[in-house]
Amino acid sequence: MTIQDKNTATGELSYFETALLFYLRESHPHMADDKAFIRERADSAAEAYERAIHDGLSVTQALQLAESVLYQDLRFSRFDTIFEVVSEWFPEVRPERRTGFCLKVLSPAETVFSKYPIDDRFESSPSYHTLTVELTGFIQFYIEQYGI
Repeated sequence: MTIQDKNTATGELSYFETALLFYLRESHPHMADDKAFIRERADSAAEAYERAIHDGLSVTQALQLAESVLYQDLRFSRFDTIFEVVSEWFPEVRPERRTGFCLKVLSPAETVFSKYPIDDRFESSPSYHTLTVELTGFIQFYIEQYGI
């Protein structure tokens, strides 16, 4: 498997850029247009992959290392958490409007998220449930104040 990093001459995205962009569109849509971030992170992942191969790691091990660089601090998604809460507790937010609503609530909800020590493993912590309960109340208040 060859992982080509620099496709800028053809305008195509590298493997790592494509993988990151797909992930961001799904879990961090507010970041999906940040081309500089995507390029920088993809370049770092490609460099990690190349170093790992040079150091004698297998392709699988090198990919795992590169992916840890690519997705660092992105495993937990504030957007996904809000989307999950809205999907479960707010049926009045129709499925076709859910993504837009969640993006609208994302920035104001930062006041809730800022109370928690969020990292890539936060979703498996005991505080995650408390966060989702607090977000449910925040979103209810938001809907009462501003509507959907």
